[in-house]
Amino acid sequence: MPKNQSTAAKRARAATRAGAKYTTALRAAGPLPPHLRPVDEGALADGERLVVDHLRALAEAGGLLPLRSVTPEEAVIKAERLARSEGRRPAWERWATVEAAVDGYVLREVLRGPNGSRYHQGNRAPRVPVPVRAEDGTVTMVAMPHWAREEHGWWIWSHTGWPVEAPGRIIDPPQRFAPAPNMWEVAAWLDMSQEDGRVLGEDYGGSASSWQTVGWCTTREDAQLIARAYVAHHGHFTRADVLQHGPDLGYVSEIRDSYLQAPDAPAQARAKAAPGPRPASPDRAEVPEMTWYGGETHPPRSSLVVWTGTAWRTLVWSDWQTSNIAAHLGIGADGPFAWAESWGPRHPDRDLHDWTQEGRELCGQFPEPPYTERSAQFAAERAAQAEALLTALAERGAMTRKEAAARLERGGEAYRQLLDVGQATICRALNTARRALPEGPERTAVRHAIDDLMSRHLLPADAVRIAGEQLDTEVEAQRAPEVTAWCRRAVAEYVAPVADPVAAGVEGFRPEDERHRARA
Repeated sequence: MPKNQSTAAKRARAATRAGAKYTTALRAAGPLPPHLRPVDEGALADGERLVVDHLRALAEAGGLLPLRSVTPEEAVIKAERLARSEGRRPAWERWATVEAAVDGYVLREVLRGPNGSRYHQGNRAPRVPVPVRAEDGTVTMVAMPHWAREEHGWWIWSHTGWPVEAPGRIIDPPQRFAPAPNMWEVAAWLDMSQEDGRVLGEDYGGSASSWQTVGWCTTREDAQLIARAYVAHHGHFTRADVLQHGPDLGYVSEIRDSYLQAPDAPAQARAKAAPGPRPASPDRAEVPEMTWYGGETHPPRSSLVVWTGTAWRTLVWSDWQTSNIAAHLGIGADGPFAWAESWGPRHPDRDLHDWTQEGRELCGQFPEPPYTERSAQFAAERAAQAEALLTALAERGAMTRKEAAARLERGGEAYRQLLDVGQATICRALNTARRALPEGPERTAVRHAIDDLMSRHLLPADAVRIAGEQLDTEVEAQRAPEVTAWCRRAVAEYVAPVADPVAAGVEGFRPEDERHRARA
């Protein structure tokens, strides 16, 4: 616990020593961020002490603290007038400065918040006395920087997330539309000042503290696991909530669980890999896409898939936050799951600025595999592809695996190149068909056919016909006719290897190829 520990935290520790559960005691005490200082009432002038006394009395009486607005600054009035003249709504974030009065608070809206102010570490913004009332009625007066912002209909203190009218507890997460029926949302409060009590606009510039949607789960237990992990260790997330969403968009979400970070939460240790080999990644059929609502334009397509010890299962869907979730969970030897993987939408044509999705792909592994493990994975993939080519050649040419291996060895690099050209020609034909289809199951099926062809040498239906049509439509002016003829021979050899490649004059078995190998 730091030396500047808050009064509320001290009461929480006292309650803990008395036998109360720590989280319950902390919640009852009204947790205060570490950078808030109690008001030194002895150093106040008579007028300021009068304001503090009246605010304390209002808080002790319970209910919301009075809040009234005065005329905004001139820049706000001009900006709103300009927006109305252009037929648009003001889209900027609403900021205000707050002054304390004997009857509550006076709010004056300003155009720019702390980032646009002239305050800094040597010239602090004015502080405002704020009464924080605990459940037992005890009121603690703290000094708050005077910045407030509007958040979903409430004016909140910008660096704590407390409503100006009801300080002491972070505002609840905003209502969001669930991307699918019966989902459990995990929302976390990102406290930008948590690390060392910094104040926005004075000690740092950038984003203000706010709520973030961590992810969406299909069960409450999974959501609770992630929410507890986000506040279990010292970090920027000081509160995490679990919200239940209904079977359709007509239901209002409800907070079912809320967790707070303890003031003396330990630092999180680096995850260690579990003993034993990493299980093989799930097949693409084991990580299907969630069925989203029809009007959902940006669903959380990234998912964290965890190993339960016997199988893979999807733990949470998120908007590309799976790495952070895995880090907070501590995936590894000491975590709730030994292994996990991140899967996301696959966009094969993103280099063409085409973001059409075709299935899903592996994006990351946790704990992150070391260099030696990654090298072993790449070697295993290359060996599997070589084994698949050997199997395909034996089956299509009515040979034994030993005969197929001898054929590959004798044909050498020229024969392997011929097979690669045949494979590439069929793949190019599939790609042409794929690009002509709209996003959907049919286009994804063609993508899977390309994957099977390239990695496992599995032929699509009518491989020779579609390859021939592809060669017929390609512009001959860009290459010599004999190149097209060579591609046709390559397709024929790749699909149905001839019984006697020497007699057929297949590349790699011609006399000139033998002489070339002899010279090499």
